[in-house]
Amino acid sequence: VEGEGSPRCIHHTGTTWRKIMENCRLIYKSRASTDVVSNEAISSLVEQSAQTNKERQITGLLLLSGDQYLQVLEGPCHNVNRLYGTISRDKRHRDIELITFEPMESRYFDDWGMRLVDLYELTKYPREFLAAKYQYRDGVILIPDRLHEVYSLLLDARALCLTTPWTKKSDPNE
Repeated sequence: VEGEGSPRCIHHTGTTWRKIMENCRLIYKSRASTDVVSNEAISSLVEQSAQTNKERQITGLLLLSGDQYLQVLEGPCHNVNRLYGTISRDKRHRDIELITFEPMESRYFDDWGMRLVDLYELTKYPREFLAAKYQYRDGVILIPDRLHEVYSLLLDARALCLTTPWTKKSDPNE
């Protein structure tokens, strides 16, 4: 029986009820459709997306490395799936590849409505750390192919980036 606030269920094999996946995590990678995307354009998009995503209970991270994007979206499956559909039709992306779409019990990026991590903007030591751990070519950290390495890169980026890369601090001594 489905009612206000109750989980959505389906009847299965006559006696078993199974909860439908309500919250999920979706990870995809793509390439920028143009060679150069300005930080201002990306930061504006991320700020706008953060507000919209908050309203839709979606959290996540957008990682930029050269012309490569890696993004994780977490939240209600219907909202995440709809957002991915919008992204997949966005002309700013090409070579979009869905890496995973899976149920989740807890979020990895619950305190990030949407956050941009530009690996090129990292300081020397975090970049060296990532370059030693992941494939690196022509000054660009490559997006891994293996799922466990994708998760590792996303979580490393989260741990290394405590501030928004494009924000300038008002006090140079901070």
